[in-house]
Amino acid sequence: MPNQYNYIFNKATSSYNFTTKNNIEYKIVFIVDETLDVASEVHIENIYQIVIEKITDKVEPFDSLVLKTITDIITAFFANVENALIYVCSENDEKAESRFKVFSRWYRNSSLESVTKVDNIINCESEGNIFIIYTSLLYHNKNSNVENILEAYHKIEKILNDK
Repeated sequence: MPNQYNYIFNKATSSYNFTTKNNIEYKIVFIVDETLDVASEVHIENIYQIVIEKITDKVEPFDSLVLKTITDIITAFFANVENALIYVCSENDEKAESRFKVFSRWYRNSSLESVTKVDNIINCESEGNIFIIYTSLLYHNKNSNVENILEAYHKIEKILNDK
């Protein structure tokens, strides 16, 4: 039995794609993210946002190979120790907190020993409404720019609320 799903890199969409044993397709994309530049006095390179999208519109029963496959893709991403990764849980379908918890559980159970995860739950106020943005930052422990990255990451809430 395999220990992960085979995935392919689609050059046209710059995405990693795989299909589970239940015929559910996933797409993983790393998008350049300049959010931390807004919160930093220096330009911060190699910051990406990860998007994990289930393409097939049906309920997936728990499948540990999905987690292992995503771990393998992220491990390859961190072959460049200067990379950092932001995960943002969108609130468009009121499942942000659940996704955040799943991502946290995935990290706890992953084998990413050389990668640190930091969370930042941001309370934003916009036009009198308060909403929550669940975010996580992953960085390689040997990242030479980690101080600037962390400083900017923790300033995001203040910058969002000042606008």
